[in-house]
Amino acid sequence: MKEILQQVKDNLERTFDHPDSNDLTSSIALLETAIEQYGDKGTMLQDAIRSLTHAQNAKNQLEYAGDISSSASFGQAYTAVNQALSSYDK
Repeated sequence: MKEILQQVKDNLERTFDHPDSNDLTSSIALLETAIEQYGDKGTMLQDAIRSLTHAQNAKNQLEYAGDISSSASFGQAYTAVNQALSSYDK
């Protein structure tokens, strides 16, 4: 599971740096599949999916406007994925 979350985190960082050439759809799908396999942390993963969806929706705004709201969406997604990742370190 840690590997999946690390992939999602890496993709989130790439998408933030290059919103025009990256997408979070595959990361969202990957986490949805992980929920089926790792139901014990399903709520945390659902929170990460929700945050990634908000970041995906803010991607175009980030690319063209680069405003605080779009950056905040990515920041919240990053925090959610980081928290999920750190929960598997314990």
